Amino acid sequence: MVSKLRQIKHLFEYAGVLLLARLAAWLPFPTVQKIGRGIGWLAFHGVRIRRRVTIANLRRAFPEKSAAEILALAESTYRHFGMMMLETLRLLTIQPDEARRSIEVVDTAAIDAALSGGKGAILLTGHMGNWEYLGAWVSSSGYPTVFMFQEQANPHVNRLIRQFRERMGMEVVPRGMALRSYLKALRSGRFVAVVADQDAGRNGIFIPFMGHLASTATGPARFALKTGAPLIMAVSYREPDGRLKGCFEKLEVATEGLEDAEAIQQIMEAYNRKLEAWIRAYPDQWFWMHRRWKTRPETEQPSKAVTAPSEIS
Repeated sequence: MVSKLRQIKHLFEYAGVLLLARLAAWLPFPTVQKIGRGIGWLAFHGVRIRRRVTIANLRRAFPEKSAAEILALAESTYRHFGMMMLETLRLLTIQPDEARRSIEVVDTAAIDAALSGGKGAILLTGHMGNWEYLGAWVSSSGYPTVFMFQEQANPHVNRLIRQFRERMGMEVVPRGMALRSYLKALRSGRFVAVVADQDAGRNGIFIPFMGHLASTATGPARFALKTGAPLIMAVSYREPDGRLKGCFEKLEVATEGLEDAEAIQQIMEAYNRKLEAWIRAYPDQWFWMHRRWKTRPETEQPSKAVTAPSEIS
């Protein structure tokens, strides 16, 4: 009985997602963005999902801003992610050429050089702008790239997402197989995409990020040291008029003569600094809903720990 109810629930969820995806694909892009901004406003003022976490993170990262400025920035963040949600739903049904037209890539020199270099490339990105469109652009433009895929509980929605990624030319691997698959891809001259801006728990290393130590994943640096593949910062961002843009920039880090641990530290510090610069330029376009500073160093004194301040009302 429970299994049957779950199957029915999954079918209803799938039907809802597919309907929204087709509606978002049918509507003009500016209209989709306008509706998305409205959904974001409603989520911030009405539903308030993760509102407290978002405001606490913004206060932590921008202590110089007033309460009113933080509240306005938090609302703008929700409006941005409302747009992103509907934009991303469009990807589930549109064709690759339309996906490419939806984002303007400023410069491809870094990834073109990496492709001709034959060592592959590690595309380091973050939850910034609309990273799904940037990923779709990379693969549908002919750059052979492997992406990690998080399996969904709903098998129908899972299949829909897989079909979108395959339609865009993406090679996807399950999370549990990412390490081996990424190394194999790099050694064969392909690219791998890595989102490295979330809390890495006790497996990460603590590096400054937006003024506070943050547990940071070391995988991208380890891939680079093991394979010699170049590191490329891949960032999506949104202009004030709503246009999506993408940028690729080689991450230059001097690691010659360093021990592995120090080299890893240097690489991930460079990544955090670069991402932080983008966030400060477009502060409402990063995923502040995530508890980026959740894991704290074991040596941190309780009095110095970063605690979540009370919400601004």
